[in-house]
Amino acid sequence: MSWDGSEDGQNQIRLKRVTDNVVVGEDTRLHEASKRSLCLIVDLFCRGCHSVLGMVYASTPKNLDHKRFTFCLNVADIDSYVLGSASQMLAAEGPKEQPVTLEYRGNVEQQLTEMKMLVMSMAQRLEEIDAGLQDGCDVA
Repeated sequence: MSWDGSEDGQNQIRLKRVTDNVVVGEDTRLHEASKRSLCLIVDLFCRGCHSVLGMVYASTPKNLDHKRFTFCLNVADIDSYVLGSASQMLAAEGPKEQPVTLEYRGNVEQQLTEMKMLVMSMAQRLEEIDAGLQDGCDVA
């Protein structure tokens, strides 16, 4: 039930769930899946020997969305797999969670920049109004 697919060219399998023996790293890094496909990934480690077993794609271009938030394990690095032993799944599989794509992140950053400029403009205008009111009080 954990099977999600395979990548023969990369010698990888994709699983929706893995055992607790697979540890998801904490640091994201850029990975170039192809010439025009930059992704953010997190490495997967073996709890016992600490070797790298594969990766989780945290952010992908649209053509690699099928890989996002699945456990991509390198076949050469897996010694065994016991059917029905998977218990760990990624938070993005939850019903309310939405994965963050690079495009989405760019849109959010643009909106935040526009909001910051608007707030700064409003603050400057408020200062001008306040200064005008204080000038009016000085005359009276």
